[in-house]
Amino acid sequence: MKQIPKQLRIIIFFGFSIICTSVIIVLVFYNTNQGNDREKMIKQPETTDSTENTYPIDRQINYSFTLKNKSSKAIKNAEFWTYAPVKQTSTQICETIKSSHGYEMILDDYGNQILYYVFDVIPPYGSKIITITANVKLSENSNLIVANDTSLYLKPEKHIESDNPIIVKTAEKFKNPDILKTIKKTFEWVSVSIKYAGYISRDRGALYAMKNKKGDCTEYMYLFAALCRANQIPAKCVGGYICQGNSILKPSAYHNWVEVFNKGRWKIADPQKKVFFENQSHYISMRIIGKVKENYMRNFHRFRFHGKGLTVQMNG
Repeated sequence: MKQIPKQLRIIIFFGFSIICTSVIIVLVFYNTNQGNDREKMIKQPETTDSTENTYPIDRQINYSFTLKNKSSKAIKNAEFWTYAPVKQTSTQICETIKSSHGYEMILDDYGNQILYYVFDVIPPYGSKIITITANVKLSENSNLIVANDTSLYLKPEKHIESDNPIIVKTAEKFKNPDILKTIKKTFEWVSVSIKYAGYISRDRGALYAMKNKKGDCTEYMYLFAALCRANQIPAKCVGGYICQGNSILKPSAYHNWVEVFNKGRWKIADPQKKVFFENQSHYISMRIIGKVKENYMRNFHRFRFHGKGLTVQMNG
């Protein structure tokens, strides 16, 4: 057997060393990248399409009412009703409610939480102060929740005249195969076309806003909801407050907006303030507006009371 020349052996040795070194480098690089990929997967933030519901933002709200007997006679069985934050929406969960006085919790057809108080006796010229503290958890992104029958939010009703020919014809102008584009065009038109007229004590509704091109946040809400419903897009009307932090609610801050249903999620749209699917964690829903079987609150937006000689004001 012939012996391999010395020079050839040296060349073979160095060649083999180079191959081994290259293999080691490749393996190290591969493992490093795998580790980085795993790290990226761990650190990747949740997307809005996640099916896991999260409400990461804590908020506390406080509000109070003063009940006064302005008569010279005692008021027996004085009654008072008011709203607490809605139990759950796509962006809100009401965790706890504390009150200075005992109450009965009433839930209506829309999941609104109504606090019902009865005072056996309020003496002549006497008063009661009710304080309420609610802790809510909020989300900037809309959570996927089991929706009630969305057909409830497609029907015409008082102040939401979605079957009126004028509203139907106007809604047709914004219709697009892409539902989101339809919603956005409708929102932009309402935001620009309606003039804010300041607070109006009586609700006028969508048709009034359509004809007169003016109103307060309530008319913006009703018209936007009516135009969406006319295009078969579920839209619910909501009343509540905008709170960027822990807040004491004031009566003058009461506000109205709309939640529209798209791709399985309810999203907040506020045409009067021109806020579209943004700052959702700033909105605290106190009432979903609609026709209910047992109308405990009658047509009152924030509170209701009963008792001869009784007056009530929200403090703040």
